[in-house]
Amino acid sequence: MLIKRQNGYALAADTLLHWVMATLLLSLALGLAIYMPDPQRDENWQYWARFTARLSFFFFIASYAASPLYELIQSKPVDWLRRNRRNAGISFGIAHTIHLVALVAFLVVSGEPVDMTTVIVGGGAYAAMFAMLATSNDASIRRMGQTNWRRLHKFGVHYLAFVFAFTYTSSFFESYSKPLYLIVLIWVVILLRIYVMFRTKGSAR
Repeated sequence: MLIKRQNGYALAADTLLHWVMATLLLSLALGLAIYMPDPQRDENWQYWARFTARLSFFFFIASYAASPLYELIQSKPVDWLRRNRRNAGISFGIAHTIHLVALVAFLVVSGEPVDMTTVIVGGGAYAAMFAMLATSNDASIRRMGQTNWRRLHKFGVHYLAFVFAFTYTSSFFESYSKPLYLIVLIWVVILLRIYVMFRTKGSAR
């Protein structure tokens, strides 16, 4: 089946290894920087979970913003980001999996309870992420068909954006535990995608 490329759905295979290695090295560097001063602290797992969450968030933003930015700004950096957006998405999946490992380890060693809302919403986000990660290849597009593949990835990416926006915003107003710029960034990208969607529909009439 001939795969019709649209808005950079293709996997930039020549740079994928670079993205994956950078993700793994950054995650490892964060872990070493946190653990070396005092390896015995239980909070180390919490800090590693927090900073790998930040890392995965920026990979997600890079992937999520690539398409609407390309619709508005025709430039070489934006075109590069568009062509590598699936690589950014895969890097997000890897970094967020490492975040999950660190988070679970912290919950085990600290004994902190987890509320059911977090389990349901967060579990759904990880289910969507792993489904997207497992199908981020041309073989899956051929097997599922482009329509079904796009539906899965469109639902998954918007659900993940909602979870980031909801958790970051609620955490900020409840305990000011999330930096304001992260909240502003995710909402700006969400609104940007909505604007481009209506702009595209309007121009198609």
